[in-house]
Amino acid sequence: MIGGAVVVAIAAIVLIIGSANKTQMGVLFSELEAKDAATITEKLRERNIQYELQNNGSTILIPQEVLHDTRLALASEGLPESSVVGYELFDKTNLGMSDFVQKLNYRRALEGELARTINSIAEVNKARVHIVIPEKALFDKDQKQPSASVVLQFKGAKSINKINVEGIQNLVASSIEGLDPGAVTVVDQKGQILSEPQRDKNSLAAMSDTQYELQQKVDQYLTSKVQSLLDGVLGVGNSVVRATTELDFQQLEKTEEKFNPDEQVIRSEQQIEGRSAAVDSLNYPATNSNSENRNKITNYEISKTVEKIVNNGGGIKRMTVAALINGTTKVIEENGEPKLDYKARPQEQMLQLNQIIKNAVGYNPTRNDQVSVENIQFDITSEEEELQRLKGNDLPLSTEEIIEKVLIVLAMILAIWMIRKLIMSPQVRSRIDWVLGPPPEVDQALLATIRGDDPLLLMPGITTSSSRQIEAYEPSVDREALAEMARRKLDEQTAGELTEDDYIKEEINLRVKNYLLDKPVDAARLLKLVIQQDNVPKKK
Repeated sequence: MIGGAVVVAIAAIVLIIGSANKTQMGVLFSELEAKDAATITEKLRERNIQYELQNNGSTILIPQEVLHDTRLALASEGLPESSVVGYELFDKTNLGMSDFVQKLNYRRALEGELARTINSIAEVNKARVHIVIPEKALFDKDQKQPSASVVLQFKGAKSINKINVEGIQNLVASSIEGLDPGAVTVVDQKGQILSEPQRDKNSLAAMSDTQYELQQKVDQYLTSKVQSLLDGVLGVGNSVVRATTELDFQQLEKTEEKFNPDEQVIRSEQQIEGRSAAVDSLNYPATNSNSENRNKITNYEISKTVEKIVNNGGGIKRMTVAALINGTTKVIEENGEPKLDYKARPQEQMLQLNQIIKNAVGYNPTRNDQVSVENIQFDITSEEEELQRLKGNDLPLSTEEIIEKVLIVLAMILAIWMIRKLIMSPQVRSRIDWVLGPPPEVDQALLATIRGDDPLLLMPGITTSSSRQIEAYEPSVDREALAEMARRKLDEQTAGELTEDDYIKEEINLRVKNYLLDKPVDAARLLKLVIQQDNVPKKK
């Protein structure tokens, strides 16, 4: 374990030092064409700049400290040129260019500019545009319409919806004179056609698609509105909401004229009066006849109200909302074992939730709207499995659990083996033997040292002569220095009552005590040597 820890520490230090000394690289350019990548790398070699290639050579990395300067320097030289060219084709005037080449360059420039514009869309990684512009014909019946095609390469697994595709079609069609959006074909990198033939907005098919999308948006809006409301009250996962709406797409245009006979106004009036007088001279006497006629015509204007009602449709005709509410589940103890206890929600709470949902969606009984809120117990299989694990029931172990347990057992065996090898090593073994069972004479010497006695005199077989022999091993020292050291260690009150010899003796005792405590093994060997010397009979 100690060796493994040392190896890991050394490896970590090496990695830290290596990462600190490693040059930080940054992306100079990415998604390069092979031609541009070759030109840029050649320029970097000329400037003696270190570089790395990634993504099959389409990405170039250089040191971070020279990244911005190098990018500006290469941009001043027109790099990367890229295979997409725009109106920069006309920056240089080429004398003697034919009309055909001029038209070809114009089409290339237009294709490049459109490709650059489409590349700015977030989901698009690369785009190519192909345009066909036919020659002008003498007669309109012989004139062919222009067309275009767009190839899109998306970023990763991203894609675009039908609205974005229609936007690209209209973008290309608006950039080319006489091009109809339906004549623009859009495909992806897999060759799948993304565009559809342009439909008349007033056609039945186009209106059906638009109406279906609008109904989906309304359903999703109402569902998310109620779901977020219930999640805040009941918690996430305790409710499921689905809303379905029936929209009225009938377009109605109605004109109404209402007359009010009680409100009459004289519009015009005509009055004719006539008088006539006649004398009959044939009779005698003469007869006179007079007549008077009057005629009066009056025209009245009756007030009327004209209303023109236009209904474009899209309103909610009928709405249904269904909500499933989960009850409360708690873990209780029954007979000393945990158990799941399900309780349905109170009826008062369900009525409150029903009223809240009606107010949130705008419930209108006149439209025959329906809101259904039911309390149903959700699936608790996962909770039961977790509870079974807590209870300790024998459940089949998964492959990951079996592998984990096997690795734990192997790690424990390896740790035991390493500890055993460590204990059985000679250095550790001798240390353990010394701690568990030191020689008895050493124990007595240490005990005497702790009590403050002379340990040499308490050892068996040690005599005064032996102690003198030990003193013979002591090198010659300065007596005054020993006395000075003893004075510093002793208490001031005691120091005044001792002589110089007492100071020297006390210093020797302190040195012996420290030696026995710091190096017990060497001290034991020394004592054994002294004992052996005392037991040897002296020769006459």
